Amino acid sequence: MKKMAIALLGFAGIVSFSAQAQMKPEDAIKLRQSAMKLIGYNFGSIGAMVNDKKPYNKDEAIRNASRVDALSTQPFEFFIAGTDKGETKAKAEIWKDSDKFKAAAEKMQGEVAKLAQVARTGDMAALKAQVGTTGSACKACHDDFREK
Repeated sequence: MKKMAIALLGFAGIVSFSAQAQMKPEDAIKLRQSAMKLIGYNFGSIGAMVNDKKPYNKDEAIRNASRVDALSTQPFEFFIAGTDKGETKAKAEIWKDSDKFKAAAEKMQGEVAKLAQVARTGDMAALKAQVGTTGSACKACHDDFREK
C-alpha cells in the first residue's frame, strides 16, 4: 500500500509538472476534486476515531494522517487558468485574491503536517486537539473559497 501511495504521488507530481501547460480545465477540476475527496476520506477516518465513532487504531491514524499530509499540496496545483468555470464549487475569490487563497492553503498544509506528527505519538488528547485545529483550517478555506 505504501509503495502504491508513493507511486501515485510520483505520478501526480509528473502530471502536475505539465498540468498548467497541457491540461484541459475540466481534467484539472476532476483531479483537484479527487485529491480533496481523498483528503476528506482520510481526515474523516481520524475524526471518527477522536469522536468515538469508530475504535481508535494508532496505526490507522498514522496512515490516515500521513496520507492527508502527502496529499495536502495536490489540489492546489490544479487551480489553473480556466478552472473557475465548469463543474466546480470553487469561488471566484480564489483568482481575485490569490494571495489570501495561497495563505489559507499554506495554513492548512502546516496544520496537516502537525497532525501527522501528533498521530505518531499515540497521544489521543493531543490528536483530538490537532484534529480540531486542522479541521478549523480546512473549514476557513472552504468558508472563503468554496460554494456551499
